[in-house]
Amino acid sequence: MGCVHVGRSLRTDSRALAVRLSRKVAFEIEVMFEQKRRDLGLPFNASILAFTASEAAVASTIQERSEKASVAVGGFIRQHDGYRDNGFPNDRGGQIRANIRHDTNNGSIKLNVNYVNDHNVFYLPIPIADPNNPGKSLDQYIDYFDGTMNSPSLRNVNLFYRDGNGQLQSRTGDLADGRHMEMMNVGLRYEADFDGWLVSAKAGYTQGKVKFQAFYSTTNPSDADAYAAGFLDRATSAFGPVASFGYTLAGTDTAYDPYAASGLVMTGQYRDIESSFYSAQGDLSVARRIETGLGSHDVNIGAYAAAYGQDKFAVYQNYLIEVAGQPRTLDLVAYDASGAVIGRVTDDGVVNRAASLSGGETDATMFALYANDTWDLSPGLTIDAGIRHERYDYRGYAVETVEVNLGDETTLSDDTTRAFSGVTINQKHKTNVTNWTVGANYDFSRSFGMYGRASHLETPPNSQTVTSINPTIITSKADQYEVGLKFASGRSYLYVTGFYTYYDPINSSFFAYDPVTGRNDVSIPFIGEAQVLGVEFDGAAALTDWFTLNGALTVSDPKYKNFQNANGADPSLAEGNQIPRQPKVYGSLRPSFNFMAGDTDISVYGRYTYQSRRYTDLYNNTALPAYGTVGAGITLRRDNWQVQVVGDNLFNEKGLTEGDPRGDILSGQGTTEAIYGRPIFGRNVRLVVKKSW
Repeated sequence: MGCVHVGRSLRTDSRALAVRLSRKVAFEIEVMFEQKRRDLGLPFNASILAFTASEAAVASTIQERSEKASVAVGGFIRQHDGYRDNGFPNDRGGQIRANIRHDTNNGSIKLNVNYVNDHNVFYLPIPIADPNNPGKSLDQYIDYFDGTMNSPSLRNVNLFYRDGNGQLQSRTGDLADGRHMEMMNVGLRYEADFDGWLVSAKAGYTQGKVKFQAFYSTTNPSDADAYAAGFLDRATSAFGPVASFGYTLAGTDTAYDPYAASGLVMTGQYRDIESSFYSAQGDLSVARRIETGLGSHDVNIGAYAAAYGQDKFAVYQNYLIEVAGQPRTLDLVAYDASGAVIGRVTDDGVVNRAASLSGGETDATMFALYANDTWDLSPGLTIDAGIRHERYDYRGYAVETVEVNLGDETTLSDDTTRAFSGVTINQKHKTNVTNWTVGANYDFSRSFGMYGRASHLETPPNSQTVTSINPTIITSKADQYEVGLKFASGRSYLYVTGFYTYYDPINSSFFAYDPVTGRNDVSIPFIGEAQVLGVEFDGAAALTDWFTLNGALTVSDPKYKNFQNANGADPSLAEGNQIPRQPKVYGSLRPSFNFMAGDTDISVYGRYTYQSRRYTDLYNNTALPAYGTVGAGITLRRDNWQVQVVGDNLFNEKGLTEGDPRGDILSGQGTTEAIYGRPIFGRNVRLVVKKSW
């Protein structure tokens, strides 16, 4: 759980406050390549030529200006083989953007257009230790830093499901397509000053589609014989007396012996999701500075409206794989006493066809009114306050599914699949929320000051509640309080902020994975309270003109309270526990050296980051160990050129960002420390060359 710290500057800007209050807008579409774009260090508006050992990207920006108008065109293209070895190219694509700005006598008009067509591959948790012997690493089979369950074996998968008319349908998936987003956005912005009245009008429209192909973790690896034995009763009922089981490479008669390798097998879930989306939004605001006998006010009021929606289709299919990097898919085969094949538990590697299936469509509207005021009451004393009220209207439908047997008597893989029933469930939901904040800042002198803030945040259920069957609908609410001291002297500064956040209610519901049916679309509602009490230190010590030491440290106690659950899980086991994946201590230390060598400006820096122990689950049974990483970099600037070399995790420190959220979010992994998780990337170095015109 994070905290937003406001009021650190000597003056609080009213427009910045309006931006903060406007952040929680009703866009339901994620820009799916954003994480990898950050990993590559490719900002959209930069001119970059970047290479690593396995990547190449080019970006540029061209600007032309006249007395009243300016034009800028930029973008990037990239090709990246991936930080983990998928066996196929990882990321590819790019974007192009352009804007035209015209200055008027009292303001400006700006038109921008942005087109994105980009792919990237999704990295998910991997097994890192043998569940039968948690102290035994699986590095020799699936490398901690380079290994992934992504595999060329999943380049051409067939996904079967029954439609609402009872007809069998199939789709072809290619894992190398990854998360593919194609999107066009057009925006228009007008700003003008009418005798002190600052008018801002913004409008935008976005339309696009997302195709998502990923291979998800599900459950811990299993001993190969034990996994096969779990199907004995079902296989005997379906095929007759089973004398033995054996493994083959999927779709072939080539025998596979798990005990010649790790002795383990595992399952994973191929997800094929497709969605088209649109979003139209507009914002109109008016700001003015008002002088009074008790100081001045910067007042801003505005209205925001949006209409947005999406349709969605999703089918999930479970596969049996070996425990290895780039794993091969496997079949589990049943034999009679003579050694003849009498049936297959799996079919071409598939354990459960259409284990989960969903479809639906939503259209939503949102309208908001907001206002904020920054009051400079006296020299050094500033008070600010803001409020935003939002109203949502969701309308849509969900397509009902039922469990069916597709009727192939040679395999168990289609015995309990999901199928569309032909029934659509029309749903609608209206809700409203109100968010507010009030803060004060007092500067005793140019070097010392203090500040405080109270805020209230309400997060409504998202529009996908009307495309879900029996969703958990709740508005999460949080109250946050903070108080801080600040010191500044030249280039040195220190902020010390104490904060307390109380969530009531908080929705920590999740979707559970059932290893028997292969389904993970059953919601487990956990509704309760949470609190985070802590202190944050943020500072810099400019010890000389050429050396600065920056640091940040947060110490907190994030914990749950008073949970309720209506599905049979014991909420009392989560009482007072640390919130999953949230560390109690985290921070960074960054020394930097800056000097000139002739006409070249040189900056050399190091970086140490640390996260303390966290947990995978609500019951705090399985821990994610603490870890710290070391990085370093050097930047050279001369004329219009900039060259940067950046290295991350230089000592290959091991760390997990999460466990396996499909299987361990309630009660863990059956071990005290995680044996399944998403490792941080290992040592990597990138070169960035930038030229400005």
